[in-house]
Amino acid sequence: MRSYTIALQFDPLIAKVSMKNLKPILTVKSGCAAERWGVTYWPLRKSPLSFREMAGGTDRPTPGHAALSAGTTWDGERYELNAATAYYDRPDILDAWYRMLHAATGPETLYQSPQFFRHLIDTTQGTQASYELFIIRRRVDGSIVGCVPVRTLGRDLDFRLGPLSLFKRTMRACQLLGSVPLLDPTEEGLTEFVVEQLLARYAKCEVLYMQAMPEEIGAAPPRCAGVSAYVLDGWRQCHTQPLPDSIDAYLQKFSAKKRYNLSRQIRLLTAAAGALQVLRIEQPDEVATLLDAMADTEGAVVKPRDTEALRLDNLARHGLLLSYVIRCGDEDVAFVLGSRSSSVWHIHKIVCQQKYMPLSVGTSAVHLAVLDVMANSAFQLIDYGYGTPNAEFRSTHVLKSRGHVLLHRSRSLTALLLKFHGRYNAMNEALIRYTKAARKWYVQRRQTGDKGVAKRNNAPKAP
Repeated sequence: MRSYTIALQFDPLIAKVSMKNLKPILTVKSGCAAERWGVTYWPLRKSPLSFREMAGGTDRPTPGHAALSAGTTWDGERYELNAATAYYDRPDILDAWYRMLHAATGPETLYQSPQFFRHLIDTTQGTQASYELFIIRRRVDGSIVGCVPVRTLGRDLDFRLGPLSLFKRTMRACQLLGSVPLLDPTEEGLTEFVVEQLLARYAKCEVLYMQAMPEEIGAAPPRCAGVSAYVLDGWRQCHTQPLPDSIDAYLQKFSAKKRYNLSRQIRLLTAAAGALQVLRIEQPDEVATLLDAMADTEGAVVKPRDTEALRLDNLARHGLLLSYVIRCGDEDVAFVLGSRSSSVWHIHKIVCQQKYMPLSVGTSAVHLAVLDVMANSAFQLIDYGYGTPNAEFRSTHVLKSRGHVLLHRSRSLTALLLKFHGRYNAMNEALIRYTKAARKWYVQRRQTGDKGVAKRNNAPKAP
């Protein structure tokens, strides 16, 4: 396990942080902001998700993410869809798979990678498989023009009254991993062909589910006969953080006051809890440390330890795990749970000790983790998923609109259920807006009344 200790010195302008590791390998260039902070960094283990050079030629069309375009048609005689799970690691399939990942621009290519598919296989051994890999071939020449990994799962429809959940209805779903299928964009009608084939193969599933479909793509669903689209809970904002080329450029996105406040928060945390360590978790033998932090950190809800240990250990063995534990003295005060693809670091959870919340330990944990990632990786982006961006990092975040898109058969009980859910949600949101407006009006009226009473009490009395 790699760790570093942070010794803090402060001046009125900017905090100087010194990180010391047993075996420093890489130091930052002289004169940059990181040097002014006194930071020494060490490189991450090379991610196995770095795409290898392909064995095939370069004259083939470059596949990527096909837009769900409207108005196209498809001919079932042009393509064939085959299950390739049993031989997913065959060289010709891996070659096409990696070529498509090279050109992919979707937000969750991590879940479309061969490494994640191997992770699914390893974690479900001895149980009924819920995953499948489909490849699409062009009939005329047998060329692979699409790779679509899927899995089956339950997806809840939540019926709420205000913030309270009244009841849930679980639908059986076929999830397209990565949301935007890996298809050759030059092949017209290929998306429609895949959608209809999957709905036919998974007849017992009520919907095809894409958990992070970008709005600019999902706003134009495929034009398939008898297929409709439903955006569960509407389009929502995800916050992402593009990473600049250097730590110096990253720090310059913050104002001088903000940089000082970040340093001050770290100083107050170390003064209250002890010397600070940032533990990078990426190897299987480091998973136990992460599990201990998850168990010890107040407010963290974890699965049974054995189940979670198997999952995290498997992610680490396939090079997909990248998490951090923030330790002060002998106490784990926070952890950042994350995974990685070749170019994106996905943050799934940030949990910290409740007693240190007034010291902004969560903000400090993310900041320290980002500094380490910036110094030791070639990531282009940090993806925080759905949620509201923290105001502390507003200057570094870019909002992306995405949604949970459900494709379903137009004439079915599922279509009626989703239509009812949409109207019910609209009424519930209107109720919430009305309640908030009424509460605001009541508070304002009460304040106005109190001011009137105070004014009358302070008015001079007539002689």
